[in-house]
Amino acid sequence: MVLPEENNAFPVKLDGANTFIDSTDHTNISHSIHEKYQNNQNEFMLYPTLDYINRILLEDIDEPFSEYQDVAALSDIEKPLYDIVGQKYPPSPNSQLVVRQSKSNHYSNICILNKQIIPKSTNTSLTQDSRNESLLAKEFQRGVEEGQKFLPDINNLTIDLQVSRLLPDTEHKKKISEIELEEENVHGLVGKPKTRKSSSDENLNILEGRNSKMPMFSTEEITRDEMYDKVLLYHGEESVKEEISRLQEIRKCQVNPHCNQKENLEENIDLESLLVQCSEAVALGNCKVAEEIIKVLRKHASPVGSGTQRLACILTDGLEARLAGTGRESYRRLVNRQISTREVLKAYHMNITASPLLRISYCFANDYIRKVAEDASRIHIIDFGITFGFQWPPLIQALAKRKGGVPKLRITGIDLPQPGFRPAERLNQIGVRLEEYAKSFEVPFEYQCIASLWESICINDLKIDDDEVLIVNSMFRFMQVRDGTFPTDSPRNQVLKLIKQIKPKGFIIGILNVSYSPFFTTRFKKVLSLYSMLFDMFDTLVPRDDEGRQLMERVLLARPIFNLVACEGQDQVERPETYKQWHKRISQADFKLLSMDQDIVKACNAKVKSGYHEGFFVQEESGWLLQGWKGRINYGLSVWEPKLE
Repeated sequence: MVLPEENNAFPVKLDGANTFIDSTDHTNISHSIHEKYQNNQNEFMLYPTLDYINRILLEDIDEPFSEYQDVAALSDIEKPLYDIVGQKYPPSPNSQLVVRQSKSNHYSNICILNKQIIPKSTNTSLTQDSRNESLLAKEFQRGVEEGQKFLPDINNLTIDLQVSRLLPDTEHKKKISEIELEEENVHGLVGKPKTRKSSSDENLNILEGRNSKMPMFSTEEITRDEMYDKVLLYHGEESVKEEISRLQEIRKCQVNPHCNQKENLEENIDLESLLVQCSEAVALGNCKVAEEIIKVLRKHASPVGSGTQRLACILTDGLEARLAGTGRESYRRLVNRQISTREVLKAYHMNITASPLLRISYCFANDYIRKVAEDASRIHIIDFGITFGFQWPPLIQALAKRKGGVPKLRITGIDLPQPGFRPAERLNQIGVRLEEYAKSFEVPFEYQCIASLWESICINDLKIDDDEVLIVNSMFRFMQVRDGTFPTDSPRNQVLKLIKQIKPKGFIIGILNVSYSPFFTTRFKKVLSLYSMLFDMFDTLVPRDDEGRQLMERVLLARPIFNLVACEGQDQVERPETYKQWHKRISQADFKLLSMDQDIVKACNAKVKSGYHEGFFVQEESGWLLQGWKGRINYGLSVWEPKLE
């Protein structure tokens, strides 16, 4: 059948012939249809489609029509669905009335019984409005119940990653755990990225989008116990030396002069050169070459091998995700892996025991605060990037022993909001822990938290008092504030302007000394250089099966590494700068660099020589206290104050 060119005409079959009805002349046609069929109501009701069209065309006419629901039409829709799922269509009830009484007498004597249209007796009791309403409600409910049979329950059914079918929840959990374990053993961090998306991948993304609201770190009811006290509080230099010696003895016992076959093979293969070659191929879009190099890297990289092998495993994951275009999704999965505060504490304990770098950074800041607020009765510390607050229990412990009396301590903990409905939950947990320490050492304490983007904070949010010594502290988190396209309007400069308005007695900043580059190959080489130093340090000093080391490498360090390699543009969270770049940025924001306190510098040097490996060093350069391992600078520390206007 050939349709006419007019867009406002549609076909209707009348008396066996195809007729086109023009909607622009619907009034005359509808009256003719009405005159043709009004003398034979039963015959007219045999054409439900025609009746429906007629009612639409006559919607402008004041004459009311009765409304009814066609059970036969509903059955025609339901029956094929039952046939598809292989079930028998249930028979309809013996009598189902779906006619509503109307003021019009054209069709008021019609009812539907068992899918047949027959005249309705005017004397039957079923004509009562209450009975009609009840049966109509039952019919509607039956349709809803039948329709729900074809809808899967998202809470009980999930999508199988491998075979694209629905599994019960218990089987799904078992299947997922097996898949994740297999992928993690083979591919390290996030599994092998797929270059093609199947329908199951799209469905998985829907579920994953909901799960992405889980917090990065899970919170615990226990805020302080013996383990927290052992790691966070200062127990004397002798205790520190004992911990260092214990770790070194364990590492020596595990050194095997006969390396396994894989490590012998690694000596003949330069993994760092292969990684650089792969990054260049990925940058050029040479997929074949990059995939071949990745295959070689997979054979020799290992999450449980040497330091170079472990770093190569993370970098290979990042390169493969970038090549496949799945960097954003893979990084989100990596970040959403839950890790408890107690596990972070284990990694922190391993770090400060094996390396003096983080310990010196916290001691440097705390010693400066104690010295600048030596005679103050009220101290207010604004910590941009408080993270877990591990820096502050030693300060509370030291302030309790101050000769001039115990001051009141206020801490404002600022950090980025967590995903989900409780963005400040971890920050509140930090406050509870610090309050317990302050109470045990009898230090007056006040805490407030701000879970927000740093650049969106205003000075009124900080609740500054005039009679308190104000210190701003930020340790190794400023690099996560966006640098922006234009340096003058960047969020980093906005935060610096806020700090200047605060007019603190000192602005203490700690930075990770590596530069961010918009060019991928250059950035990859810098990341490789910095983190190869850290992984070599841990491999030299810490046993390979140490739980704290595994958490540090595969979670806390893997996140920034993977983000720098696999992500681009707005998805890049980590944008570090060297200490020279930070020096220029802070100076341009009208800050003045304060000279180093030589007593604090001597104390830091003494800590390095208190039993740590001879490869660590601390040096003062251009007003910065620089720390590193085997000649490479890792951290930079400095103190600033706003220039007087």
